[in-house]
Amino acid sequence: MLIGDWEQIDLMREFPDPPHGERRSKFYTFLNDSLVDTKRSYYKKVTNRDVHYEPKFIGRVTKYKIENDKLSFYDLEDSVWGAGRSYRLSNDTLFLFGKNGTKEAFKKYVYNLDKEPHFDQIILSTSGCFGSCPIMNILIEQNGEVEFYGEHYVDKLGFFTGHISKETFLNIENEFRKAKVADLKRNYSASWTDDEQITTTFCNDGEIINSVRDYARSGPDELVWAYPLLRYLFQDVAMNKLDASALPFYGVIRYSQFQRGNEFCFLSKSEAFLLQNYLRRGTLVEKKIDSGFNLNYRKNILYVEPSKLPKEDEIEKVKSIITDGRYYTFNVLDQKSITIDIGFNFLEVNKSFLVFEKIE
Repeated sequence: MLIGDWEQIDLMREFPDPPHGERRSKFYTFLNDSLVDTKRSYYKKVTNRDVHYEPKFIGRVTKYKIENDKLSFYDLEDSVWGAGRSYRLSNDTLFLFGKNGTKEAFKKYVYNLDKEPHFDQIILSTSGCFGSCPIMNILIEQNGEVEFYGEHYVDKLGFFTGHISKETFLNIENEFRKAKVADLKRNYSASWTDDEQITTTFCNDGEIINSVRDYARSGPDELVWAYPLLRYLFQDVAMNKLDASALPFYGVIRYSQFQRGNEFCFLSKSEAFLLQNYLRRGTLVEKKIDSGFNLNYRKNILYVEPSKLPKEDEIEKVKSIITDGRYYTFNVLDQKSITIDIGFNFLEVNKSFLVFEKIE
């Protein structure tokens, strides 16, 4: 009777919120007779080569046991069993009792994913914060391909590629599908100013199903619970670093926007990373786009180690990028312009999603 999903239905809180700004678990998924997904993210502290703290994600699934009519969970961070709590269980109700007489009540919960869309690409990017929040971008595909770009406060700095199993992709996909992606708002925010923004984009057949900007993890529980599974995936996947000198000269296009006249379409960081990967994989063609949309950017650099970052005037190589949505012509300082074909019209395919604003 214990196996399945259990949602807390009362408001009594016996334990404080966990670290790293993630909300306290109010949901348990008992997977079998020994493992439970607590929805709490467990971490180990790691100091990497830049001598700063980087959280090492070690999972959400831990062990549980029932002994002497008490239910106990294993703390992955401290490697100890927690104090057991008495419990009472029926087909659809679970009560956990604390030492001081507190009680937590849970009801069986059933996710209905039959009507939730599938994705062939999921992209997640983080903005950083006033501290040392890891700043990174990751894209996973249904075929197992992984694209990663580490910017700051991660041990993997630069471009990396890797591969995951179909099972891993499906597990991450289903965790996000539980958040009812198509129904999510495009923006969630908090009232404070020192936190990070996580942006997540979901695609199918090249079309963006939804793209969510979430400041300070203000989105729905299931969305927030799913973040670490994708965000820290690069820590456990074998990754191959791409040689910076072999990468396309335009490097990373960040904070980009399409512009035509006084109309602008601002891409989120994950949307920009998606487009950047289309460009990195694109084909050089003998074609030049002279009119259409400008693809603007705040900074366009070829990745190098931070200690070897060139002067500002040396990294601004691209004068302008003109596109019709499919072909992107890069007009480059002191060299011939080049055009990249990404194979489909990004603007046309996503015309029902991308929003253009008039700015005088």
